[in-house]
Formats: sequence, structure tokens, C-alpha cells
Amino acid sequence: MNIRLGLSAVVALIAASAEAGAVVRLAGRVVDTTGNPVAEARIAEWWFAEQSAPLELALPTLSGTDGRFSLEVELYNRDSVLMAIDSTGILGGLATISATSPQEPINIDLQRLVEVRFRYASEQPDLSLGETYVTVSVGDKRLRVAGGRSRAAKFAMKLPPGRCTIRGGETRHDEDDREFTLERGKDLDLGEIKLQPSKVTQLIGKPAPAWHITDARGVSKDVQPADFKGKWVVLEFWGYWCGPCVRRGLPGWIDFVDNHAADGDKFVVLAIHDPQATDFTMLDEKLKPIVRRAWHGRSLPFPILLDTSGRTVEDYGVKYWPTAVLLDPEGRVVDFPAKPFVLGSWACEDFLASKLTPLPAAIRISSALDRGLSIAVGEGETLADTLDFYGKVGRITIRLDPDELKAAGVDEKVPVPLTLGGSLTLRAWLNLTLEPFGLTYVENGDGLRIVRGSPENLRLSRPSPRQIKENALVGEALKQKVTLDFQGESLKQVIAKLETATGESFVVDPACNKSGTIDRDIRVTGSAADEPLSSALTRLLAPLGLTFVVRNEAIVLTSRH
Repeated sequence: MNIRLGLSAVVALIAASAEAGAVVRLAGRVVDTTGNPVAEARIAEWWFAEQSAPLELALPTLSGTDGRFSLEVELYNRDSVLMAIDSTGILGGLATISATSPQEPINIDLQRLVEVRFRYASEQPDLSLGETYVTVSVGDKRLRVAGGRSRAAKFAMKLPPGRCTIRGGETRHDEDDREFTLERGKDLDLGEIKLQPSKVTQLIGKPAPAWHITDARGVSKDVQPADFKGKWVVLEFWGYWCGPCVRRGLPGWIDFVDNHAADGDKFVVLAIHDPQATDFTMLDEKLKPIVRRAWHGRSLPFPILLDTSGRTVEDYGVKYWPTAVLLDPEGRVVDFPAKPFVLGSWACEDFLASKLTPLPAAIRISSALDRGLSIAVGEGETLADTLDFYGKVGRITIRLDPDELKAAGVDEKVPVPLTLGGSLTLRAWLNLTLEPFGLTYVENGDGLRIVRGSPENLRLSRPSPRQIKENALVGEALKQKVTLDFQGESLKQVIAKLETATGESFVVDPACNKSGTIDRDIRVTGSAADEPLSSALTRLLAPLGLTFVVRNEAIVLTSRH
């Protein structure tokens, strides 16, 4: 499995927002306890343990024979940490990256790693665990450095000595959070860690608690679960400040309501906002930019309930955002299958869809292609792993056709020439990934099959009405005035700063990336003062022989030739 790709999904699903950070190039040196350089040490910001395997990553930065290394990282106005592990997996070390002075030389001193072992179990004997997960943070600032998941609920990780925090659990249980010190030369066995079933889990099969709503839109503020007897009821707990809520959870329910309009008398979605929204005047103002971009100009087609006291949030045990709770037609809380790192709203959608009239395959496929995915893909991921990733987060089967790939001269393990993090539809992600190889996709039962592109089979890849509207919004963003100043930054750094300044997605044309006609390390110098973004980009890119186009919901930097 491609670990880095998997972690892109994890980071995208739990990140509080989709804003880009500042890209900086770091240089440093890895040495052993005697000060000698360590060659071929693997260095990265984030490591992952897949199903009890050792901590790994797919495409690490390696130190040279002199122990030196150089890599680019994206910082988000907070300190970060690098971990290095030698080629034997015996020695490792950490180095903190300061958010205020990140470009200072970094030295990573390796010492013998310490193994920490533990296993999870439920406090409730008759409640079995599904796939468990864990995140590892280090130091007093709790800087995240590693994660893992295990269907066996067992973990064994080798980490550098020092302060360490392990936080993990399982979807139906509250997370366990414990801090300890790993001592040199002493492995640590934490034994069995009991997980407490969450409050929502304890409510399963029982009548839903009463709601304490201070204001509502679309229903009476005095509404209660009993008012919806005979219908499935989705309670989507959310906040305007929560990236996954407004970019993935609620847009998914908007599409769900549209697609299942014929069954509108069988279910209702209620969006319960957390206490941070004090009234609808405040909420409407906060939602203006979200409605424009994340919701593509659409308002929520279902009621919004304000829980300003926080009593409803407390009674349902909501600790993570978004949280989806499902009530059956009798008003009882329902247990629906969920997986770690998979948005609960999506799992609830899939379960509720199984209780309604099945949608035709064409509608399911069209809806999947138009579904917005806030994810990240790094250059070097293989074609097969990237498409597998898209299928999982897009909840649709995507199959590579070996004969078609062979005829196109494409190996499924070829690296994908795409580096991008943002919120685009699945259709856009597929087009950006496949077009450089002359590939496209066609319907294949309830899913998609990857084939050679031809004029006869490009129907699904053509812009949908939603994409046309999204591209128009990007065009409007190009008219907005910006102030920019670049003094020799790399094109990669410029892209990150442009994304932060504008909120739009910028990407180097994958076809140019594949052919090598654009060097993403090329230096950019230029400025703009209160100037439309389109003209500022034209001036910045022209000396580099580059231009830009709006395509696949992104601003694509491409060659002028």
C-alpha cells in the first residue's frame, strides 16, 4: 500500500480547513550519537503504521553520504516536527521546525529507538471493536509525527526517546489520550487500554434524547424527535468554522436530498449548529463565502437548528465535527457501519441510501463524479494507488483495464505527475490525473473503468453543469484585486502563497509536469499592488514562458508553447 497517499486522505478528512500553508525548503544533517553523518536515513513530517506493520512512508527524503538532506514542507503558522529513521530501523531522532524561523539549519541526532506496545479493548465486554486508529505526538507542544490503524487493535511502534502522547480509539468509542516519557533503552508495554463507549453508542437502540433548540429555520424551534415519527431522521452536527462540515458533510447531504427527492416523504435532514452561532444574522454572514464556493451558490435545502446553549450537543455526546446521528422511523438511535478516517456523514449517507429506493446506476455515477473531495495528492504516487484512493474517498469502484493500459503503453505503477491539495469534484481529480496519459473513464456497472481516451468515450469527463458553474466562479476570482510580492521564490512556493491569498486551487499542468517542460523549482520575481489576479498572473508568468487557463475547477499553470 502507498502509505503517503493514504495519509493524504487522513489529513484531508480531519483537517479543520483546506487553506494552504507556506511552502519552505529545509536543509539539515543527520548524525549518530558520536556526531558521524548517517547516510540513507529516511526523513519525513509524517509516518504511518498500517495494520501492525512498522512505521513507514512511501516516498521519504533520504540523507546523502555526508548525512545532509533537503526537503520542502508546508507550514501552517505553527511549529512542526521531522522524524528521521536510519536504514536499519534501529536508530531515530526528531527535530522541531519553528514556525517563526523555519529555514534555520536542522540537525537530527539519532539514538536507539524505543518500542511502545499497546492494544485496545472495549470497556463494554459485548461490544467488539472495529478498525482502531492512533495518532502520535511528541514533545511538550504535542507536535504530530505519526499515526496508524489496526483491525487487530494492536500497535507496536518504535519512537525516539522523550515525551510522547498517544491518542486513539475506534469510531463507536471515546478516544483515549495518554502522555508518557519514553526512556532510553527501555521498551514500554502499555498493556490493554480500555475504551469507553461513546455517549451516542450508549444511546443506540434507545429513544433519541429531547432537543434543546433556541432558534430554527425551516421548522419550529420547539420541534422534537416525536414530530418526525415514521421518517428516518439525520441529525448533522456542524459548525461554520469546521472545514470538513462545510466542504464535505453538508454538501453531501445537499446532493443526497436532491438525488432522493422521490423519497422525500421517508426521511429528513436536520443541520444542528454548535453554540458558536448565536443567531441567524451572525450565521448568514459567516456562510456567505461558504455558500458561494463550497456549496456552489446553493443554500441548504433542509432545516437548520441552533443549539446556542450546547445542551443538545452535550446530550448526544458530540465531540467531533461533523457528527452524524441517525434516528429510525420509531425515533430510536441507529447503529450504522463506520470506519476510522472516513467521514461519519458519508457512512450515514450510504446506510440511509440502503433504506430508500435504489438510484439508477447512471445517477449514482453522475453524483459521484460531481461530489466534491477535499483531498491532497503528491507527485510520485502511482497511478494504481491514486485511483484506488479516489475510489475510496469518492465511494465508487474504479477499475483499471489492463488491456486498455497495455494498448496505451501505460504501466499502472507509473508515477502520477500531479501535486495538488484542494477541494475539487471527483471528475476534476480524475481528469487531471488521467489526461497526461491519454486515458479517460467510462461506466462499468455501478462504477468506472479506465480506458484509452477517444472522441467516442469522453462523455463522462466533459464538464457537468456543476463544473461549468464552478469554472465560472474561478473566472470571477481572477477578476478580484490582489497584492503580491515574490522575490526569487520557487514556483512551488508561489503556488502555495497564491492559494493562501485567494482560496483558489493552483496546479502545474500535469501534462507539462510529465514531459518536464515546466520546472517547479524555477524562481519567480515580481509584484502586484491592488491589481486583478488575472493580469498579475500574466505578468508574473510571462518571463518564465508560462501562462494559465481555468480548467477542472483550478487555475492551471501551463507552457505558452
